[in-house]
Amino acid sequence: MKHLFRAATATAAVAAFGILAGPATAQTPKPSYYDELVSNLDAANSYETVRHLANDIGGRFSGTRQEDQAADWLKQQMDGFGYQTKINQYHGSATTSSAVVRSPDTTLYPGPTWIMRAAGNSKMTGYDTPISGEVIWINNSGASAADFPAATTGKIAAINNVTGTALNTAVVNAVAAGAIGVINMGTGSSPQGAFTLTAAQPTIPVVGSADVQSDTIKELVCAPGPDGSVFAPHAGGTVGPTQNGPWCATQKKLTLTIATETVTANAAATVDAPGLSTRAVITAEKQAVNDVFDTAPIVGMGGHIDSTFGSPGAHDDATGEGIWLEVARVMRNLSLDKEIRFGGFGGEEQGLTGSRAWGNDHLYVSSDTDNNPLTSNVPATPSTPSAEAKRYIGQWQMDMTGTTFAPAKLWALTVDGKPNRVTDEAFKAAQRSGITTGDGQYFDQCKLSQSDHVPFHNAGIPAALFIHLNYIKAPSKDCTTGGSSSNCTGCSYNIEPVYHTSRDAMDNVSQFYLQEQLDVIGASYIWNALNGVNITATNAAGAPVANANVTGNCGDGVRQFGKTDAAGKVEVRVPHVTCDFTVGNGVAKNVVVSGDMQLPLVATSADGTAGGSVPATLSLTLGTPGTFGAFTPGLAKTYEATTRATITSTAGDALLSVSDPSTTATGYLVNGTFALPEPLQARARNAANTGTAYNNVGSLLNLLTYSAPVSNDAVDLQFSQRIKETDPLRTGTYSKTLTFTLSTTNP
Repeated sequence: MKHLFRAATATAAVAAFGILAGPATAQTPKPSYYDELVSNLDAANSYETVRHLANDIGGRFSGTRQEDQAADWLKQQMDGFGYQTKINQYHGSATTSSAVVRSPDTTLYPGPTWIMRAAGNSKMTGYDTPISGEVIWINNSGASAADFPAATTGKIAAINNVTGTALNTAVVNAVAAGAIGVINMGTGSSPQGAFTLTAAQPTIPVVGSADVQSDTIKELVCAPGPDGSVFAPHAGGTVGPTQNGPWCATQKKLTLTIATETVTANAAATVDAPGLSTRAVITAEKQAVNDVFDTAPIVGMGGHIDSTFGSPGAHDDATGEGIWLEVARVMRNLSLDKEIRFGGFGGEEQGLTGSRAWGNDHLYVSSDTDNNPLTSNVPATPSTPSAEAKRYIGQWQMDMTGTTFAPAKLWALTVDGKPNRVTDEAFKAAQRSGITTGDGQYFDQCKLSQSDHVPFHNAGIPAALFIHLNYIKAPSKDCTTGGSSSNCTGCSYNIEPVYHTSRDAMDNVSQFYLQEQLDVIGASYIWNALNGVNITATNAAGAPVANANVTGNCGDGVRQFGKTDAAGKVEVRVPHVTCDFTVGNGVAKNVVVSGDMQLPLVATSADGTAGGSVPATLSLTLGTPGTFGAFTPGLAKTYEATTRATITSTAGDALLSVSDPSTTATGYLVNGTFALPEPLQARARNAANTGTAYNNVGSLLNLLTYSAPVSNDAVDLQFSQRIKETDPLRTGTYSKTLTFTLSTTNP
C-alpha cells in the first residue's frame, strides 16, 4: 500500500504519520496444502475441456462413435496426468444412424461439428470417408423435379422439412437432379427421431437437421436481398423479401462434409466388435500409498460423457467432465492415503444405463451380477454392497455445472432429499470460499434423482448431484417428501431453454460459474481426499490454547494452517507426509500422517524477547522558499533558486517527488492570466546524489529515491527558469505553488 504525505503548499511542513510496524519474520509461510490446491483450480482449463467435447467432438449420443471418442480423449488426458485409467464397454440396446457434418472453410453455428440423424436405409459413407460438396438450398418441398435447378448436380440439396412419402419423393427427385446428398431441414429443436425412407436410397446419404442447423445453412447460403436484409434467425434476425422466393435468388458458397454410419444394437452382448453399439464408461484412479490390498477409503467424482442426440452437450454434461478433469489435474502429483477416483459415464441420457451397469459390477457382491463385461449386469435383486462400495467416503457427481441461464444457482441434490457427508462438506467448502449457502442463497440442498448419483446412493454411499439450475423448493421447505419419486412434493425446477437441444453449445456455458463450482465442488472433494489432522492444543495445566498460530513443515517449507479456536482446536489437511507441527510455542516433531488422525499438543515453553520498536515515520520539512529575483525583459538568461528540505524515513524505501497541482498552465510560472513561455524545471541533490539533472515540473516529477531508512537527510531543492530575449514579460510577480510528496510502498 502506498502511504501518501502531501504538503498543501511549497512552504508548508508535512507532519510525520505512519502505522506501527509488526515484527519481521525470517520466512513468509506458504499457504496450506488445501489453500494451495484450491487456488490452482482454473476454470479456463475446464472451459477448454467443454469446448473440445462440444465443438471438436460434438454431440455424444450414447453408443455412437462420438461417445467413444470422448472417453478416449478423457483417458488420454488422465493417462498424461499419471492416473490408472480404464474404459469399460457395456452393450448398447439401440441401433443408431447418424451423420457428422462439418465445413472445411466456414464457421458453423453453434459449433463446428453438427450431429444430424441419418436415414437408416440411405447411404452410409463411413466416418472416415465423408462426401463433400457445396450446398444448394431448395426452398421448397422437393415434390417436383422442377424444384431442383440444373445447378443441383454435384451438390448437397437442402430441402424444406418434409416427412414420409413426401421425403422419399424429394430424395428421388434430388438423385435425378444429380445431388450427392440431401439435408432435410428440420424445424425442431433437435434432429428428428430415427427414420427410414419409404424406399431405400443406397446411393446418397439423406440426413435430417435441427432448426438451428437449418437456419444456419440458410443464413450462410443466402446472399443479402436487394433491401439489404439477411437471413439470420438464430441471431434474432428476420427473413427478407428475397428469401421468400422459390430459393435464394443469389446463393453464396457453403461447402459441407457429411459422414454417415450406423451402430447396431448389441443385444447379444457377447462381443465388442466394430459397428456394434456400446456404452463407454471411463474410470481413472490414483491408488492410496501402500494400499496393496485395496482397502483404503475411496473419494469419487464424476460426470456423464454422453448427450442427447444432436445436442453438442456443452452444459449437459461436458461441464461435469470439465470440473472433474481439472480437479484431477491439480491433484495429480499428490501422495495420498485415500484412493481418488474419477469417472465419466456413458448412457446417462438413456436412463443411467452406463452408471448402473458399472455400479452393478463394482458396488455389489459378485453373486449379484453375471460378470459379463459387455452386458448391463443388472442383478435381479442387488442387495449386498461390495467391499469396494463400503470403502467409499462419498461420490461427488456433476451434471450441468455452469450455465449462462440467469436464474440458475448451484444445488446439491440427493436421492432422498436428506443432507449427507458430501453435501455437508460442499457447504463447508462454499463457506470457506465466501459463497453464500442455505435457503434462498446461491448454494443450497434439496432432492432429485434422475442422474448418475443414483447407483451410488442405492449402494449406501453418500452421494450428491451437483447441478446449476433454477430449482424451486416447496413452500414447506421440506425436501424429504415424495417417497420414491424423483422430486420432493411441491418442488420443481426450470432448466435453460436450450436444454437437450442442438443449441446447448458454448454460449450456454459460463466460465465464471465453472470457477464458482470448482471452488465448491472441487474444493470439498480436495478437502476430503487429504488426511485430516485434528489438533487440540493445551497448556501444561490442560487448558485450551486459543487463537494460537498453527504452522507446519512437512519437508517442503513452512506452511500456514490457521489458528486454534476457543477450544484450542484446529483441523489441518495434508497429504501423506511427515511433519513438524507448531502451535503457538508448542511443537510436535516428526508426526507421520498416514490417514485421518487426532494430534494432542501441549504448549509448555515460552519465549521472551528484549527489544524496542520504531514507529513507522515519513517526515518532510521544507525551508524558506527560494526566489529567482527579478526577471529582466529582453535578456536571455537562466535563473536559479534553492530551498532546503529535511527528510526522515523509517521505511524500506521512499520516494521524493514534486508536482504542480494547478489546472492553470501546469508546469509554468504564472502572473495573473499570463504564463512564462518556458517551463519551470526542478531537481533535488543530497550528499549521495550530487549529479541529478533538471527536469520539467508537471503533473508528477520524481526527484530522489531512497532504498533504505534515513534520518534528517539534508536535501537541496533547486529550481531553474529560462528566460529568452524575445519572451514577453508582464509587470508583477510570477509564481506557482508546488506540492512535494514523500511516499513509500514498504512502510
